[in-house]
Amino acid sequence: MTPDATKPGALAILRMAIVVSLVSVLIWIVAEGESVSRERVETSARLVDGEGGLVIRPLDLTQWTGRLVVSLEGSTTEVSGLRDRLREAMTFRPGDPGVPTEPGRHEIEMAEVLRQSRVFEGTGVTLTSVEPERVGVMIDRVAWQNLDVRVEVSDAASASSPVADPRRVRVQVPSLLADRFAGLQSLTARLSADQISRLEVGRRNVIEDVPLELPPELASHPFVRLDPDRVSVSVTLESRQDSVTLPNVPVQIRRPAFESEKWVVTVNPEDHLLENVTVTGPSDLIDQIRAGRLTIFATVVLTLDDRDTRITQKEATFSDLPTPLTFEAPSTTVRLSIRAEDGAGTP
Repeated sequence: MTPDATKPGALAILRMAIVVSLVSVLIWIVAEGESVSRERVETSARLVDGEGGLVIRPLDLTQWTGRLVVSLEGSTTEVSGLRDRLREAMTFRPGDPGVPTEPGRHEIEMAEVLRQSRVFEGTGVTLTSVEPERVGVMIDRVAWQNLDVRVEVSDAASASSPVADPRRVRVQVPSLLADRFAGLQSLTARLSADQISRLEVGRRNVIEDVPLELPPELASHPFVRLDPDRVSVSVTLESRQDSVTLPNVPVQIRRPAFESEKWVVTVNPEDHLLENVTVTGPSDLIDQIRAGRLTIFATVVLTLDDRDTRITQKEATFSDLPTPLTFEAPSTTVRLSIRAEDGAGTP
């Protein structure tokens, strides 16, 4: 037989070998795709507000990060396809399968929610476990309410006509707190002493970004929201308040002049000075006190009745006339003794 006669047979054998190899590879691929695969896949989820004013928040922000670890079981092909779909974050909102709509606290079974989600729909993959298994959530229905803004100026100043801009704001009210908002007529924009210290006296000032205040039990609620949560305040500052603490204030005794020579008043040596007296008032007067141009005294005013009853102590005052200054001291009690002047006889 000639060499040329053997070529067709060799080619046929080669073709058959190639076909067998390809078929074997295909069979292996199909078998591999149909083999059972078990995987743990990490994915993420977000809680999203629903329609009709339904809102949802995790009960514990420190425990809910949105990270989920799911254990999957199915064919290699199906698990691989689902793994690709889980790369995108999932969203769950009130009303979705497994997520309630009733206001209140709930525990969501994450496996139940995932199995009914569109991501798992029609995949043929079995979800064997989820970490975390449950997520505590708060669900409620909210509505917007309009409230007036009231401006308060700290005691550090005397101001007139404070006005907020805007004068009314919107507040998001959860249904579970509706009764607490029923008695709330306004929100407070409070000017602090630090803000007041930067204003000019006698002219109209505008303070930007003054935060609005809510009662603490309302402000901390995750569903309560203000729109806007800050306002501008325009105000005319009439005077600026200041304070100074005097380490010692002298005590003086005052009594009726026509009787002053007939009785002697002796003050306990420990009470000759009142300690740590805080004086608050217009800044110009406080500056005069600091500079020593205005001296503060504590006065004990004695009457004839005080003399006759021989009182042994009395409260000191700092002024018996109207004054813009106010005074505070740890103690204003002055101990004393009263006796008749020698030769004056008994009153």
